[in-house]
Amino acid sequence: MAKLSKTKLLALISQEVQSSLGFYSSDLATQRKDALKYYLGEPLGNETEGRSSVVSQDLLEVVEAILPSLMRMFTQQDKIVNFEATKPEDVPYAEQISDYCNYIFTKDNEGFNILHSMFKTALLQKNGFCKVYWKKSKGQKKESYKNLTEAEYQSLLIDDDVEVIGVDTREEDMMGIPQVLYDVEVKRVEDYSRIQIDPVPPEEILVSKRATSLKDCDFIAQKVVKTVSELIDMGFNKKDVETLPTAEDQIFNTEAVTRRSYDDETSDMDLATIDPSLRVVQITECYMKVDMDGDGIAELRKITVGGSGYNNYTILENEEIPSIPFAMTCAIPMPFRFFGLSFYDLLADLQLVKTTILRNTLDNMYFQNNARTIVVDGQANLDDLLTSRAGGIVRVKSPNAVTPLQTPNFLNDGLAMLQKIDQLKEKRSGVPNQLMGLNPDTINKSHTTAQSVNQMMNSSTQRIELIARSFADGVKNIFECVLAVICEHQDQERIVKLRGEFIPMNPRQWTSHYDCTTQVGLGTGNQDQRLEVLQKVLNVQEKMIQQQGGMGMVTPQTIYNTIEAYLQNSGYRDATQFFNDPSMQQQPQQPKEEKQDPALQLAAQDIEM
Repeated sequence: MAKLSKTKLLALISQEVQSSLGFYSSDLATQRKDALKYYLGEPLGNETEGRSSVVSQDLLEVVEAILPSLMRMFTQQDKIVNFEATKPEDVPYAEQISDYCNYIFTKDNEGFNILHSMFKTALLQKNGFCKVYWKKSKGQKKESYKNLTEAEYQSLLIDDDVEVIGVDTREEDMMGIPQVLYDVEVKRVEDYSRIQIDPVPPEEILVSKRATSLKDCDFIAQKVVKTVSELIDMGFNKKDVETLPTAEDQIFNTEAVTRRSYDDETSDMDLATIDPSLRVVQITECYMKVDMDGDGIAELRKITVGGSGYNNYTILENEEIPSIPFAMTCAIPMPFRFFGLSFYDLLADLQLVKTTILRNTLDNMYFQNNARTIVVDGQANLDDLLTSRAGGIVRVKSPNAVTPLQTPNFLNDGLAMLQKIDQLKEKRSGVPNQLMGLNPDTINKSHTTAQSVNQMMNSSTQRIELIARSFADGVKNIFECVLAVICEHQDQERIVKLRGEFIPMNPRQWTSHYDCTTQVGLGTGNQDQRLEVLQKVLNVQEKMIQQQGGMGMVTPQTIYNTIEAYLQNSGYRDATQFFNDPSMQQQPQQPKEEKQDPALQLAAQDIEM
C-alpha cells in the first residue's frame, strides 16, 4: 500500500472534523448551548412587555444539590485512586505509584477544581472532559559573578543549566604572579516540566460518529484558539504560524458566547490591531488512527493543523503517540453511544412548563392587585384615572362611569400546578426536596422517626450513587493517563513530601501496567453513621482486650487502625499527630552471639591441655 500523501491527509482530517459529533452546526452543540441558557436562567425569547418575565431555574437547583454529595464521595479519602500490581516484580512499586499519582493530582494540580469542573459539565452538558499531558516549562534568571579564577570559570561553563551572556577578563598580580580573572554574567535555566491536568470545555471536543467510548475512538480532536505568540513559544514554525487566518468562527462559537454572556460578550480580536503577536488563530489537535507508512495498519498519531477548512489547513505537527490524552465522565451513560444524557435532557421541558405557569400565576396576581377598568367614554377624567395614588380623586360625570374589570382568580390552581411540577422533577432527577432543604411536611409528621428519615434519605441517594459509579470510571482514566505520562516523560528522580517525610520518586523503575482502583466513598452511610460504627468497634476491641489479656484477635495495630479511621472521618487527615503508629516503631533487636575466631578457639584448647 502506498504512503498517505499530505493532500489526502488534509482531506481526511477535514472530512472527519466536519462529520464529527460536536461540530458547530450540529444538534449536540445546540443542546449544550440551550443547557447553559437554562442553567443561567436567561430569557427564553418569548417574553411580552408588561407581563412577567421570570424564569424558573430548576436545572440549577438539581445540579447544585447533587454536586456537594459527589465531591464529598471522591475527596473524603486521602487517596482518590490506588494502583495494584499485575506482576510480582511490580509489587514493591505499587504503593509508591499510588502516593505519587495522588500527589500530582492534588498538589501539582488543583484536583478539587478539576473534578468539580468535570462533574458539573457532565451533569449539565452530557459529558465532561479532561486532558492529561506533559507540560514543558523552564524558568530563567540572570546571575552575575566577579573575580572568578580560571578553574571557577571552567566549572561554570560545564554546567548544562548555565548559558553565558557576557564575559569581561582582566589580569591582576596575585603575590607577584599574573592571573586572569573573569567577570561573568550568565542566564541559569531550570526545568520545571510537570504533568498538567486541564478540564476541557465541551465545545472544544470533536468526536467521530463511529465511536461509542474513548477505547474504540479512532478520531477525537480538540479545537482551540491560541495567540501567534503562544504558538511560536510552543515551538511551531514561525512562518507557518504567521500565515494562519484569524480565528473568527471559534471566537463567535455559540456555546462559548453563551458561557461568557453571563458576564460579558466582548472578544479580544481588537488587540491584534495593536500588537500582531496577540492575534488569535485556530488550531485543531487531532488524535486519529491513520496509516501513514502504508503498511496496512493504522497507527495512533497526533496531527496538529492550523486554520479552518480543507483549503486553509496547515500541518504544524505530525507524530506517533502511545495513547489518547483525554479522560471522560458521563452522568447518565447511554448504551452504544459516546454521549450520554444530562439533567438538561431530563428537566428542560419541566422547567419550561414551570416557567410558563409561574409567569401566568404572577400575572394573575398583578391583575388582582391592579385590576383593569371599564370607562364610559367622556364620563371620566382620564388623567385622574391614570394617576394612581393613595387617597386620589377621580372626577366622573356619572356614578357608573368607571367599573372594575373582573379577573378570574388563578392563584390557587397555579400554586397547585407548581407543586405538581416539583413532584415530577423529583421523580425524574431522583433528587428529593430533602437534599435541597428541609421539607416541613416530612418534619411535621408525628410518626416519622430518625430511623425512617435515614432510610428515606438512603433510598433517595441511590441515583446519586449510581452517577458516582459512572464518574469513578472517568477519574480512573485520569490517573491511568497520569501514570502513562510519568513513565514516558519523567526521566529524573524527584523528591516529594508525603506524610511528613521526603521520599524520592523514580519512574524509570516503573511500568505503566497496573490495575487502577478508584476509592469512592459509597455504601458507608453519612458521617454520623460511620463515626457511630467506629465507636462501637472501638468499644468491642476494648472489651476483647480485657477478656483475652491483650492476645488474640485484637492487637495494638488493629486498635490504631480503628482510631485512624475515626479521626479521618472526623476531618483529621494525619492520625500520627495524636497517636504513634505501631507499624512504624522499630522492634528491639536481640543481641547477637559473638562468633570466636577458629584460630583463637584452637589456642584456648591448647592452653587447657
